[in-house]
Amino acid sequence: MHFELHQIRSHELIREADEYRLAQQVRKAKTAPRSMPTSTRRPTPRRLLAWLRE
Repeated sequence: MHFELHQIRSHELIREADEYRLAQQVRKAKTAPRSMPTSTRRPTPRRLLAWLRE
């Protein structure tokens, strides 16, 4: 049961991180000119990192 809860929470966090990255990409695409490369990566959200350290 404990492992299943961790699995579920892990999937939720991955989904949240994907949504966060997608929102960042959309926001960046709206503000950045098309000629500039979009090679810089955003850092992982702090609460995701904090949860993984537990």
